[in-house]
Amino acid sequence: MQLLTVLAGIAWDPQIRGILAVLVGVVVLCGGVYLIVATNTGARLGLLIALAGFFGWMVIMTSYWWLLPPGQGPRGEGASWQPVEVLIEGDVPAQTSEVQALPPSDAIPDADAVLADNPDVAAELVGNPVLSDIAGVDPDILPGRDDLGGWKIMPSSQAGEAQSAADAALVESGLFADSTEYLRLNAFEIGGKQTRTEACDDDEALCRAWYRISKSFQLTHPPHYAVVEVQPVLAQETVPGSPPPQPVIDESKPVVRVVLVRDLGSVRLLPATYFVISLALFIVFALILHYRDKTLQKNLDAATTVAKART
Repeated sequence: MQLLTVLAGIAWDPQIRGILAVLVGVVVLCGGVYLIVATNTGARLGLLIALAGFFGWMVIMTSYWWLLPPGQGPRGEGASWQPVEVLIEGDVPAQTSEVQALPPSDAIPDADAVLADNPDVAAELVGNPVLSDIAGVDPDILPGRDDLGGWKIMPSSQAGEAQSAADAALVESGLFADSTEYLRLNAFEIGGKQTRTEACDDDEALCRAWYRISKSFQLTHPPHYAVVEVQPVLAQETVPGSPPPQPVIDESKPVVRVVLVRDLGSVRLLPATYFVISLALFIVFALILHYRDKTLQKNLDAATTVAKART
């Protein structure tokens, strides 16, 4: 009964079961190879050959993980948006130079005015859309980079990750207790690697070919910034049994801007580290085998010379 209890505990805990599965696999596979080699070459030489073969195989695996992350192996930290500063319009100027070129929120055309001039686009949107919502439907009717100091309106479909990072930064700054105290407005972006559609027109085949070549040799990544705008909402009471009221922007409160920078992460760092370690150990064991063979051959030549001298 005690044995059954132990086996039941192991079967229930996936962590213990995973550790045992790995240990059994290493003992059976690696130990089996070492046993076969050791029976023909001896325990010490068999161990060197088995370790050199194992780390040679690890070099191949880690190089695959390095080139094609995540693959089936480990990976580092993924890309994410990191907050740089939280700005209240009219309070203090932005410390980030790129943000200083972005016009204030009251100088940017309102979404209602844009939709009033484009009723066909307004019919495709529901609720109270903002400029980022319009950018996902028809970005051509929105202000361009020249009107926004080089910035671009980020579509809502692409701004989700940046908005989530902005929510965490706003709560951490202490300006808001949670995301229900404000309403998200527009999202802007600037910098980063230039896309093909931004660099070339569809009918410029030569430009598109040169873009693919130049992008392959572009080793550095220009800084990629994003700005997420929010504005406080009016406090409203929730009637029991009724749906929560729709948030209403408090026009007397200033717009808050969260500046974020794109952190490209280190997806390939961990597999690259494993590759370097595996390659170094493979070279070490290969050199040990090489110098062992040279020493053995030297001793055999010396023994042959002594035997010929005696005869």
